[in-house]
Amino acid sequence: MSEQISIVIPTFNRAEMLPKAIDSALAQTHPCEVIVVDHGSTDSTPEVAAEYGDKITYVRRDRDFGPHFCWLEGILHASGEYVHLQYDDDWIHPTFIEKCAKLLTSDVGFAFTGAEVVEDGTGRQMMTQFLDWLPDTGVFENRLAEEKIVGSLISPGAAVFRRQVLIDALYQGRLPLQSSEYHGVGPDIFASLLSMLRYPKVGFVKEPLASFRAHDGSITIDAFKDKQKQADIAAAYNEVRHHYIELKAMQAVRGARA
Repeated sequence: MSEQISIVIPTFNRAEMLPKAIDSALAQTHPCEVIVVDHGSTDSTPEVAAEYGDKITYVRRDRDFGPHFCWLEGILHASGEYVHLQYDDDWIHPTFIEKCAKLLTSDVGFAFTGAEVVEDGTGRQMMTQFLDWLPDTGVFENRLAEEKIVGSLISPGAAVFRRQVLIDALYQGRLPLQSSEYHGVGPDIFASLLSMLRYPKVGFVKEPLASFRAHDGSITIDAFKDKQKQADIAAAYNEVRHHYIELKAMQAVRGARA
């Protein structure tokens, strides 16, 4: 797979963390375009972006309409067929894109790698994620990882998706029958589920090539401290899982009729 891959970095008031995300995107061993999308930051984010000049594309809006719109605008600006959604408080290792790109064949919906959670300040690796989901690096039938993917969550920060799938996962906003939502939760898991509905295989790199920063400003870390927030996140994810099961059933019925 030789097509250009776009790295989209949505950001909001994280000027002090943003450079590491951008630097890691620019350091990739596979050619990439880097798009930073800033909706409504009131800190020094514009100045940080300006320091990179034409190395990045900087998209700025004064008003913040929520994370989905920020993600979507960056993806719509992307010229690559494939997109990595890079969160502004995380980073990727230099070979992340290159190793994922090798697995993006015509029947693969998306590729993902293992990840690590790193303690902010100390750099200590607190835990790893996804490494036991598939036996080795390679391309696999969806069914071999489906239970893990549906039951848990592959963060977009550890994956490379088809641009069109990301657009379709984000563009509709709330799901048709959705009643629970929480700070952008939903499309992050729906992107991988929609990929599995459309493509029969998934690519996997059995290395922790994505790093997630554990800090107090993280939505996930913040939610761990509050049982109600944990419940709200779980309810939002369950909405998407139920939607996937319903769509898969509908897909099976259509296949039987055909």
